[in-house]
Amino acid sequence: MIDKTKPRVCIYYHVLPSTGWRDDGAPLFLNLNLRRILNGNSNLSDHGGNVVHLAPYGDMASFGAFDLHILVDHGEDVLGVPLDFDLPHPSAYWISDAHLGYDYRMNRAKQFDFVFVAQKAFIEPLVKDGIDRARIFYLPHAFEPAVYKPIAAIEKWDWCFVGHPNSDHRIELLDRFIKAYPNYYLGWRTPGLAGHNELEDVNLKYNQARLVINDAVKEDLNLRVFEALGAGRCLITQDILEFDGEINEAFVTYKSIDEAVDLAKGLLKDDERRTRIAKTGHEAVMREHTFAHRALTILETCLDYIPKGEDYALANR
Repeated sequence: MIDKTKPRVCIYYHVLPSTGWRDDGAPLFLNLNLRRILNGNSNLSDHGGNVVHLAPYGDMASFGAFDLHILVDHGEDVLGVPLDFDLPHPSAYWISDAHLGYDYRMNRAKQFDFVFVAQKAFIEPLVKDGIDRARIFYLPHAFEPAVYKPIAAIEKWDWCFVGHPNSDHRIELLDRFIKAYPNYYLGWRTPGLAGHNELEDVNLKYNQARLVINDAVKEDLNLRVFEALGAGRCLITQDILEFDGEINEAFVTYKSIDEAVDLAKGLLKDDERRTRIAKTGHEAVMREHTFAHRALTILETCLDYIPKGEDYALANR
């Protein structure tokens, strides 16, 4: 049922959640939180009400009018799906991988009324390439507390990494950690590979490790940072400048692989410090870096909508 006192939003997928294709990132979690705020639930099977999700080549007209149309970048330029569609207006685009395919994302951004950028470093290039600065907003990645959270688990490993083996730097970093600290868990995000992990299983692996190691392709502020902190673990990651000052003493940073290996040695010996850093990090991301916070920002920025009472409580639970 549509609540006419609230905005009506459509979020578009190239690959819908019902297909079974991997989707453990921003499109899914933004969808869930918009439903909490606007539908009063997070049921993805409830295909209607104030939040609808569609494939862009689906029958949009049969679902009526929307106050906002949202497309969240999920690497569409490498999925082999149609890229020639236009969304109705008003529309919002959340760019998450500008560091991997800038030209495609820059050209797509020109079609939207609101452009949210997960990597701060790409705001100025987008302005230089003709996108009105007034339409661009910094919106970093986040995590979903219903999935990534501290749980009671035996710490089986000294460190873990879950991700894609997709850069020489990352492969070298992991190789050095494997040799230095052979008690580890290594899992992949890529379907079909041994050790494939998603969602709650990733959270379990994080909680079973004393340290979570992060390597960011081209030093982007990636999802793993927020997921690891959301899981309440001690994170070692690159010295990412765009995050300086936002979360103080919430994780440990390195400038080189040698430094990362050395930092891990000290942290593995110091349970008290490791626990303190993990607690600080978890508290910090819970305050302002959940997908509920991102959904609220998009609704307020694009529609000047701020939920009240029970709806606000649902968005912040």
